[in-house]
Amino acid sequence: MIKNIIFDLSEVIISGYHGTDKLIEKKYSIGAKQFYKRKAEKNELFLNLMRGNLKEEEYWNELMKGMNWNITVEDLKTTIRQNLNQPITGTMEIIKQLKGKYHLILLSDHVKEWMTYIEQNNQEICIFDTKIFSYEIGSVKSDKRTFRTVLDRTQIIADETLFIDDYNINIKRAEEVGINGIVFKNAEQLQKDLDLRLKHKSYSSFNEIDR
Repeated sequence: MIKNIIFDLSEVIISGYHGTDKLIEKKYSIGAKQFYKRKAEKNELFLNLMRGNLKEEEYWNELMKGMNWNITVEDLKTTIRQNLNQPITGTMEIIKQLKGKYHLILLSDHVKEWMTYIEQNNQEICIFDTKIFSYEIGSVKSDKRTFRTVLDRTQIIADETLFIDDYNINIKRAEEVGINGIVFKNAEQLQKDLDLRLKHKSYSSFNEIDR
């Protein structure tokens, strides 16, 4: 019987870093492909940023090093914040229907400075009973120990827990410690999968909410 539901944040509830390359291209004429390639080259640096081992400014400085981009750190800070916190249609409505029926946990690989901005500008995030961020625990969801940390910190039981994330690798890591998962594609698909997993209508359907 499911008693706990863990939600990812970025690209499940709100937008995150994904898509910043296109906004950079539009604002500063730096090719989206070039920006994406550079971000991929510095992926380990980004993981360390999310693990809390770097400051945001240090990350941007390293990302720009040797790139000859006509852009400043402050420009990048402003642009990422413009891309953060756009709602993913329908997800929060589903979460509101789950509130009070399940222990709701927010588990996010995120940057401390970005999360501060989001929490200041998104009161709906307060709906979660527990919030756990990568920069607090020093590990990301692709690290197996992250899910052991979540179980230890919250004192929940793995087989009573469901995890929702848009990356299959993160679902696999959760399953390695006994937590079942749903790969998120959109809110309508999530609602259908929850109906199947929870075995009963404990909340209104996405279509009912939308009407």
